[in-house]
Amino acid sequence: MRIAKNFSKHVFCLEGDWEQDLRDKSSITASLDFLHTNCGIRYIHKNCGTKENLKYYLSLWKQKRYKDYTICYLAFHGKPEKIQIGDEFLNLTELADILNGSCVDKIIHFGSCNTLDTNAKSIRTFLDTTHALCVCGFKTDIDFVESSVFDMLLLQKFQEFKDMSAVERDLKKNYRKLINKLDFRLMYN
Repeated sequence: MRIAKNFSKHVFCLEGDWEQDLRDKSSITASLDFLHTNCGIRYIHKNCGTKENLKYYLSLWKQKRYKDYTICYLAFHGKPEKIQIGDEFLNLTELADILNGSCVDKIIHFGSCNTLDTNAKSIRTFLDTTHALCVCGFKTDIDFVESSVFDMLLLQKFQEFKDMSAVERDLKKNYRKLINKLDFRLMYN
């Protein structure tokens, strides 16, 4: 299943702390505000400092009232096959178990360094366990500003197309250099 049910796909974003200094205001909320103001993409944004926070918000995301928020945008520090939440790491298998079967017609985007630096089989297992329409993210260390700009382009492209292969074609046609620089990958069934 590569085709989303709707063009309008709103964003459910969970974001970790980028810096240890609590005075640091780094956040992707400015990008989400831009998309809301200029493209009409609604979003829910929550900060997560612990695995329990993440599990709690993902359990709420599964509720019917949030069915239009079909893009899960996970903005955290990352390592291969993991996202960092506070001082802890959550691997793809653990996350897939949390989301087990609840992501039909949903997109999961890892806005984090290195998380999708793994083999295709691991990502395919993640897709199969979650039943997600698509999973995407980066295989290398990424610059915050460049990746935030790319994330905005990506989220907007998800609005333009229902077919994930069309999203992939359009991104490669128009942003190939940035895709290569960020080592972006997108997989779908």
